[in-house]
Amino acid sequence: MKILSIDSSSVTASVAITENGKILSEKFINNGLTHSQTLMPMVEEAINESGVDLKDIDLFAITNGPGSFTGVRIGIACVKGMADALSKKCVAVSTLEAIAEPLKNQDVIACAVMDARCNQVYTAIFSEGNRLCEDKAVLIDELGEELKQYDKKIVFIGDGSILCYEKLCGIIQNCEVADENIRFVHGSSISFIAEEKIKNGEEPISSANLVPFYLRLPQAERELNNKK
Repeated sequence: MKILSIDSSSVTASVAITENGKILSEKFINNGLTHSQTLMPMVEEAINESGVDLKDIDLFAITNGPGSFTGVRIGIACVKGMADALSKKCVAVSTLEAIAEPLKNQDVIACAVMDARCNQVYTAIFSEGNRLCEDKAVLIDELGEELKQYDKKIVFIGDGSILCYEKLCGIIQNCEVADENIRFVHGSSISFIAEEKIKNGEEPISSANLVPFYLRLPQAERELNNKK
């Protein structure tokens, strides 16, 4: 199965093309440019380098959130356009699950964290690939209290990892930050999760049914509600 995977849900962006668990090509950037500028050129480069024609892609996979509202929408719009034009199916993957994927085979508590501003993070906790809680938005102090229950080493991973480590290392002794080379979402992680979902019997969805997953309202809507 050939899978084209995309992430643009945070400050970084990544595109990968895999086939049966093998990475054919992968692109990753963390340069501060907007995803609307960089994402489609990355897709084109990944396609060209993989030796796979776009029409031969079997499945599209995308992180549908949580994350940047604009970034998530850009990625989903990109996948919707390609999948609809080619009449291909899609798989939506939690951004937090994709973040934690590199720690799947390590005997640690993987705490995926994305900076949600206002002293909050989007987070989900995993152990050896098993999800221990649902995706949620919490105050960093609340996350610290929750993590006290675990005896294993805790590894913060994601763009909020340094923030959480600096705030919580005083109350959680056995914790560290993931290496920078695995700290952010890579397209290949999305592909591996999507392929596993299909193998486990999950049905892929049409591009029309691909929607963002938000844990809270966009800032503009929150500010409007506050005024009301």
